Amino acid sequence: MDKIKVFKTLLDKFETDEIRNYCKDMIKEIPDYIFTIPSSTSLKYHNKTQCQQHGQIFHILMFGEILNYILELEYAQSKYSNLIRRDCMRCVPIFHDAIKCGLNGSKYTVHQHPLLAANWIKTTIVEHDIEQRYKEYIAHLCERHSGQWIENKKSNIILPKPENDDEFLIHLCDYLSSRSNLDMIYSDEICEVLSEIKTPEVEIPKLDEYVFDFGKYKGEKLIDVVKSDSDYIRWMKENIYREPIKSLLEQLNEKEDVI
Repeated sequence: MDKIKVFKTLLDKFETDEIRNYCKDMIKEIPDYIFTIPSSTSLKYHNKTQCQQHGQIFHILMFGEILNYILELEYAQSKYSNLIRRDCMRCVPIFHDAIKCGLNGSKYTVHQHPLLAANWIKTTIVEHDIEQRYKEYIAHLCERHSGQWIENKKSNIILPKPENDDEFLIHLCDYLSSRSNLDMIYSDEICEVLSEIKTPEVEIPKLDEYVFDFGKYKGEKLIDVVKSDSDYIRWMKENIYREPIKSLLEQLNEKEDVI
């Protein structure tokens, strides 16, 4: 897997070789699962593109594009006049969710993943390493990217909120790139690169045995929901592309055709 090639469009925007080379080295350390998972592991959030295979990468690219549009503005160039500072900010879209599902790749997003990413940044040593103060700055921005959404009923950890303009700008770009009604056009080149990344095979359960492990019907059988909420099944067919749901819905279509 050529991880660096995935982020070429973002890396090309860096203004210093020092931070670009550091970022390239860190990209190599990002867990493999980040390159195949949807951005919303519960499929409740983000847009349609980001809720499918490789969706996390699409989210990162959109986050980075929005940030770069802002950093190119005259006002931002004046406010963030230091090139190193701007490039450190450019690392954040790529790093902020690098440990999204934990170090071992759990099935769902880990609430404290901003803190895990920050620690990963502060403690990882790479070939083209940078000063610790720059790492601390990048890590601090990553810690606070969740904005006001700092609590989770399944965790007793409370995340830190943005406290200054730099932190709020990062949160704003992440927030906009995760809205369900906003998307961007991705180049054929990036789509081709992602298509070459092998996705881990998922065992497909029997249609009449599958039980939802997410969403409003968590704990209920798919075949029962088919009978009780056809609108939800229709929505899934149009919006869910991850396995095993994708294959089960295809089986459901074939079964309906036979019937």
